[in-house]
Amino acid sequence: MRGETLEFVGQQSLSNAQELLDFLNAPGAWIGAFDFPFGLPRELVTDSHWPQDWVGYVDTIHKMGKAHFENHIRGYRSQKTGKNRLCRETDKKARSRSPMQLDFIPVGKMFFFGAPILLRSNCTIVPFRDGTPNAGIVVEGYPKLVAEEAVGKLRYKSESPSVDSRILHDIRNSILIWLTSHEVLKSYGFKVQIDRAHFNECLSDGKGDKLDALLCTLQAAWAWSRRSHQYGIPNDCDLLEGWIIDPAMLAK
Repeated sequence: MRGETLEFVGQQSLSNAQELLDFLNAPGAWIGAFDFPFGLPRELVTDSHWPQDWVGYVDTIHKMGKAHFENHIRGYRSQKTGKNRLCRETDKKARSRSPMQLDFIPVGKMFFFGAPILLRSNCTIVPFRDGTPNAGIVVEGYPKLVAEEAVGKLRYKSESPSVDSRILHDIRNSILIWLTSHEVLKSYGFKVQIDRAHFNECLSDGKGDKLDALLCTLQAAWAWSRRSHQYGIPNDCDLLEGWIIDPAMLAK
């Protein structure tokens, strides 16, 4: 950040859990937004008799192992209790997928991979846990919320060859143009500066990973601007479930 301008200077790719943990534990103060659910629905945690705090239940699930966790979720969903795919309150507001979803877009698997790494890091995990001094600050992002500010509900990425890549390319271009316009200042409170090389990288990535990383960076910067107001988290946030950071979440 330079004054009211967020400068986007590049991206770094991480390929495995250890690289992510090393990145999180790198010395220095920073803030980042990560696009996966940090927490699970309160009802699932309570019904499963897991510890009633984030550190406790994430540690318990990590020790269960991936297969046991997935079998537990599938078994819970098959009990005909009407709890097939519970959502956190923040998921309902963001219209994001249930952390209990294991197939198609496997959000539950993302939680199982990511949350224990956050737990093992030195970072402050907002709103669950304070980290060590001079360590990073991590918030939960959801890039789709930023994209919706720019182009509404238009789809901007796909791994399917049946989707017209030219249309998605044009929509990503519209998002990037919006990000570098004065319109983003109205929603997030600052402007975004992207050099042509990184603009083109985000534009040409059909899977949308590079653009999503940029959109999460915007959410992280907004959270930092709200650090004196709980990083943009409302007072009634469920500290068992967590919260997705974005100004649109406070307007709903």
